[in-house]
Amino acid sequence: MSSPLTVPRGASIRETIHELDRTAAHAVGVVDENGSLVGTVSDDRIRREITAGRGTEEPVSTLLEEGGLEDGAIRASEKQIESTKPESTDGRTVLVIGGAGYIGSMLCRELLERGVTVRVLDSLLFGESGVSDLIDHDRFSLKRGDMRSVGTLVDSVRGVDAVVHLGGIVGDPACEIDPQKTLEYNYHAAVLAASVCRYHQINRFVFASTCSVYGKSATPEEPLTETASLNPVSLYAQTKIDVERALKELADDNFAPTICRLATVYGRSPRMRFDLVGNVLPAKAATEGTIPVFGGEQFRPNVHVADVARAFGTILEAPIDDVSGEVFNVGSDAQNYRILELAEQVSAAFPGATIDRQQSNTDERSYCVDFEKIRTTLGFEPVWTIDRHCQELQAAFDAGLFTEYTADNYHNYRWLENDPTLLVSQAAAADGQADRSPLDSPASTGV
Repeated sequence: MSSPLTVPRGASIRETIHELDRTAAHAVGVVDENGSLVGTVSDDRIRREITAGRGTEEPVSTLLEEGGLEDGAIRASEKQIESTKPESTDGRTVLVIGGAGYIGSMLCRELLERGVTVRVLDSLLFGESGVSDLIDHDRFSLKRGDMRSVGTLVDSVRGVDAVVHLGGIVGDPACEIDPQKTLEYNYHAAVLAASVCRYHQINRFVFASTCSVYGKSATPEEPLTETASLNPVSLYAQTKIDVERALKELADDNFAPTICRLATVYGRSPRMRFDLVGNVLPAKAATEGTIPVFGGEQFRPNVHVADVARAFGTILEAPIDDVSGEVFNVGSDAQNYRILELAEQVSAAFPGATIDRQQSNTDERSYCVDFEKIRTTLGFEPVWTIDRHCQELQAAFDAGLFTEYTADNYHNYRWLENDPTLLVSQAAAADGQADRSPLDSPASTGV
C-alpha cells in the first residue's frame, strides 16, 4: 500500500506530478478546502492525459470530472489511496532507449528482476539477440523504431514513469565513420528524447555518459571527481559533454535528469562486444595465449556491465531529490588500472598466457576517476572484479559460446565500417514498426 497523498482541488497537473514523483504513491486524492476527499486519480491516468495533449497547468480536478473517480466521492479517513499498478510489479514502467545493446540488454534483465515493467525502443542495428529471450516475458515489450523520430518517441513514452537513455553510436572509432550521423544519434536524438519527456512530465530521465569526457588528464594518476575539468579527445566524448550541458539547461523543478559517467565497461552480456579492452584481453589470452598491450601506461577506470545495470537500477529507485540534476561517476576506485596493470590482472587469471607489449599507442586517453559520490550518496559499490570476469569468460570459451569472437558483429566499428549505410537504412526501416520477431541481420545502437 502506498502512503496517502493528497493535493488541493486547485493544484495543477504539473504540481501534482511533481508531488507524485517525490513519493511512493501511484495515485492522488484531491481534497476541498475542508480537507474532504472529493475524488482520486491515478498516476497512469494523469500521464496518459498529458501524452494526449492535456495542458499541465490545468487543475488536476478536471480529470475527476471526466472519469477519474469511479466509486464516487470518499473521505480520506474512510479509505487510503492505493496503487492502481499490478500487485506483481513494483508499479513502475521504464523505457530503455537502446535497450537491445551491450548495457541495455543487461539493464532490461536487472529491471525485470526488480519487478519493473520494461519497454525497449531500439532500431536493432545489431539485431535483437540481446533481448530475444525476453520477448515472451509478460512485463517486457520491444519496439523497433528510430529514436530520432518525434512521433516514435511520443508513442514510446506513453504511460512510462522513467526513461533510461543508452542509445547512440558507441566508441571512438565507430563515431568517426560518419560524424554527421554521430551527431544525429548521439546528440540530437538524446536531446530530443529529453525534451519529449520534459514536455510529457516524465521527470526521471537517466542518461548514459562516459568517463571519456575526462580525456587526457594532465595528472592521470590523480582521481577525478564529477566537478573536474573535462578534456575530450574524441567526437564520442564531445557529444556526451554536449548532451550533459543540454540536460542541465532543460532541468527544472519537475524535470530531473541524472547523468551517469560510465567507466570503461567490460563483462559478458547477451549482446556481447569484443571491442572493449576488458573483454578482448581475456579473449586473446583464452584463445591465443597472448595478451597484446599497446602502450600500457595509460590509466583507465573499469566497471563490469552487470554493475552498470545495478547502478542504473539503484538510481531509478533512489528518492528523486537525491539524483535530480546530479552527475555520478559509475565505477570502482579499486579498478583504476594502467592498461599494463589490467593485462597483468588478466595474465594472473590465465597463467599460460604471455603479455605482448608494443610501444605504439594511438589512444591518448589517460585518467583515473573518483567514485566516492555514488558510494556515499546512493550506497552503490561494484561487486565484480577482473579476476571473476576472466573466470566467467574462460568458462564461456570452454563451453564453445564464442568460437567466432572476432566476427564483425562483436565489434561496433567493423560492423559499421563494412556497411555504413546501416545507420540510414536500418533506422528508416525500423521507424514506426513494432517488430517482435528476430531479424535476418546479425546482433542496437544501444551502449
